Amino acid sequence: MKIRIALNLLFLILSSCGIQDGRPNGVFIRVQNNSDVNFTGVIVQSGNVEKAFGSILARSKSDYKEFEYAFKYAAVWLQAEGQGLSMAPNDYTGEMPLKNGYYTYKIGLSSANLTDANLVFELVRD
Repeated sequence: MKIRIALNLLFLILSSCGIQDGRPNGVFIRVQNNSDVNFTGVIVQSGNVEKAFGSILARSKSDYKEFEYAFKYAAVWLQAEGQGLSMAPNDYTGEMPLKNGYYTYKIGLSSANLTDANLVFELVRD
């Protein structure tokens, strides 16, 4: 009886994590700060959802967040040493949503001088 209860709990935990049969059941995205400065207030919008990733230290990664669907690029808003930076795609026309899996949006800076830096973006499938 106790084994059955334990197995049922294990099944519930695994199914609630978005993983079934060893494969992710959803699109999970994390953000990697590819710069030498800390990012704060990181917000990513891909598809129809906006997710807050908070602060991400220089050269580190956030935790994964689940998206209903997402694309290979995204709108991003953040602060880098108090400087507000953003990037946004024109649209997603012709783009196919990402397949279920784990992905990293690598976000960096085009210049070490924050006053004229832009965000640079790269998608990596983990």
